[in-house]
Amino acid sequence: MIDNTLKQKEIATAPSDCFTRFEESIEGYILPERFTFPFYYQPNPLSLLAAKELQTYIENHIEAQHEFGFEKDKRGIGKMFGVLVVQNQQNEVGYLAAFSGKLAGKNHHNRFVPPVFDILVEDGFYKMGESENYKNNHRIEILENDTHFLDLKNQLKTYQKQAEIELTQIKQERKEAKAHRDIRRQQGSETLSATDFEILTTELNKESVHFFYQLKDLERSWKRQFTDIQEQLDPFQNDIKALKQARKNKSNSLQQQLFEHYTFLNQKGETKSLFDIFSNKDIEGNITDGTSRENREGVIPPSGAGECAAPKLLQYAFLHQLKPIALAEFWWGQSPNSEIRKHGHFYAACKGKCEPILAHMLDGIEMDENPLHINPAEGKELETVYEDDYLLVINKPADFFSVPGINIDDS
Repeated sequence: MIDNTLKQKEIATAPSDCFTRFEESIEGYILPERFTFPFYYQPNPLSLLAAKELQTYIENHIEAQHEFGFEKDKRGIGKMFGVLVVQNQQNEVGYLAAFSGKLAGKNHHNRFVPPVFDILVEDGFYKMGESENYKNNHRIEILENDTHFLDLKNQLKTYQKQAEIELTQIKQERKEAKAHRDIRRQQGSETLSATDFEILTTELNKESVHFFYQLKDLERSWKRQFTDIQEQLDPFQNDIKALKQARKNKSNSLQQQLFEHYTFLNQKGETKSLFDIFSNKDIEGNITDGTSRENREGVIPPSGAGECAAPKLLQYAFLHQLKPIALAEFWWGQSPNSEIRKHGHFYAACKGKCEPILAHMLDGIEMDENPLHINPAEGKELETVYEDDYLLVINKPADFFSVPGINIDDS
């Protein structure tokens, strides 16, 4: 049995490179009986201590490498960090540290756990695939900036504008001539003899046919010129289209490979890939029964799934037989434009990317109860103020829902 009252212990050799012992004495701290519910929590005192020590380390060692946006004249953005208090097999208590995504353009930094899967390995499939797409991008750029290609595109654009002007002009002339013919036809029907009116009608019909063929001849003339230019453009555009399709196919292939290579452990030693995890998630974020691989078309985990601090921390802990004790994540630096984040504040794990992953990783671990699932009116009585055959007046407790909630039906 593990003693829940912690005492400071000297750790001669850390169980792993990223296991960090507390600098401050932890004698008297109480080991929590249940793990942190990651989506709604108050940081445990041990987590707060670990976060405080990590923040000091960031100030002294990391801020010189990554621009967090503290200086107004420099561009920068903050980063989410996480600490995981852990206990090794010798009952020694320390903590792990992680950052979300990359830090200063790198995946690996001293004291921080590595990523679940490192996409930056030079000879790895992802970097090699990126290199292939870089070559495609370079070929596309060369073709799109070819002087002859650009001249042809400009010439086609100029011809299209000129054709539009000329066709609009002749259509307007045709419209005005028709209106004039209609007037002449109307006047002739009223003033001319039958023979002269027939001659006039024949003349007007010939004029109408003339304008019709004049328009068609102009359209055919421009079409021939467009076709000539397009035939010269086709080799360029076909090559560009083929290269873009190859780039898209390679990107999709890399994405699918990433889904399979990002595999996550839990304390039972079970592994699941991103593909497996998000295939078993319904549109409301709930974990469902297994979905066959044949029915997974269209399953796309959100961008950056698996790169948050919490999955990294738990993965490292399970790989090194470290028992998770408590978790906390905090923001360090300038808030991003996409959402509000306050420097030094603690935040719950994100639901969109982390909830399905952590549902697998924390399977079987006893956690704090979700506060959103706790019925605040449990055990409270409803006071009847007045009652007769027609009227009932109830003094409803403030915490008792009037109607069923999202997580609590009692009302």
